[in-house]
Amino acid sequence: MVDPTPEAAGSGPQLASSIFRKYKAELHRWLTRRLRNPDAADDVAQEVFIRLSRVDKADYVRKPLAYVFGIAFHVISELQIKEEQDRFVSYDSEALDRLGESPDHAAPDEFVDRLNLQKQLEKAFAELPPHYQTVLLLCKRDGMSYEEAAAASGLSVHTVEKYLVRARARMMEMAWDR
Repeated sequence: MVDPTPEAAGSGPQLASSIFRKYKAELHRWLTRRLRNPDAADDVAQEVFIRLSRVDKADYVRKPLAYVFGIAFHVISELQIKEEQDRFVSYDSEALDRLGESPDHAAPDEFVDRLNLQKQLEKAFAELPPHYQTVLLLCKRDGMSYEEAAAASGLSVHTVEKYLVRARARMMEMAWDR
């Protein structure tokens, strides 16, 4: 059933502005409770507004409140995944650039370890199903958002998210030489 509210009219920024204005306080309260950080809640709310403004047709938004909270949930999930990845991968980009420019600085063992890791990654990647490989490359190598990867691959956003989670899980399950 279509919600007969006035925000169902218009598209893009007009639609986003109308919906966001109506549900802004409720969204912010929910985000603040969930994130326990008002600044993070503001950032997520801004990202929700940006994504909402990308909606081309108002017909896509039948239940505005559920739609806004759905976007917010996805943004929070993406932030949590990014934070989780950042916990495991931490590096000094300038030092990495310097070492990458001159392999002379790398100790022989480091060079061998890098080659070994590269071979292991290539092998693990090759063992993934082709559709997982595609999604992983689009999102991680090419830096596409889920929406962009979905458009590029002809999959739904949900399927892109699912394949990415499954690809990561498979990669983590694989035996890695140390």
